[in-house]
Amino acid sequence: MTHSLHRTGSHLDQEIIFILTPSRGINSNGAERKVKKFLDIIVSNDPVHYGDDRVGNRYTVGYDKIKDNLEGITNIHAVFNDLEKAKKVLREIAEAGLGLSVVVSGLFDAAVDCCKATGIQYHSIEHSLGIWGDKKLLPDGKTLEIVTMCGHGLVSASLIKAMAEDVRNHKKSPEDAAEELARQCLCGIFNTERAALILKELA
Repeated sequence: MTHSLHRTGSHLDQEIIFILTPSRGINSNGAERKVKKFLDIIVSNDPVHYGDDRVGNRYTVGYDKIKDNLEGITNIHAVFNDLEKAKKVLREIAEAGLGLSVVVSGLFDAAVDCCKATGIQYHSIEHSLGIWGDKKLLPDGKTLEIVTMCGHGLVSASLIKAMAEDVRNHKKSPEDAAEELARQCLCGIFNTERAALILKELA
């Protein structure tokens, strides 16, 4: 199960998320070097966003603090908004031979294309079955597109609406508002480029 499965709405066709996950007690001991190598590959390829779910993300603590505080049992996350760039990243990860689990998340065809271009045979596939329950309690569709970018539910609908209002009233640019929302997403899978586009639509 990955918290990146439930993204919904528009502007998803080029989006790819990577999650590196050591297994506690299996390959986590002494894994810091491998995790740092993964982080370096990610950052050198200019992701939209990235983070460590223990330490913080690029907007709250930045690369140096994340790297300096890495431990073997952690999860490094990143989101790219360019399928060709994501293919290059996955190729570099494969060539590094880290021996750690990497989740590639996105629209099915894009994720499969990313693996095939790298010569990787994926061994399992997970699908989101959508939202069950009383959907009338959910935010409106465009707000939900942004809410679901943070799989841990740390970006609230009320904050999104406030940011959209600031964009509408020219108090913030869509990019600055998206960055403010991204700060709330500790692990770093919030797509600021996609959020800026949706905030423009909401505004």
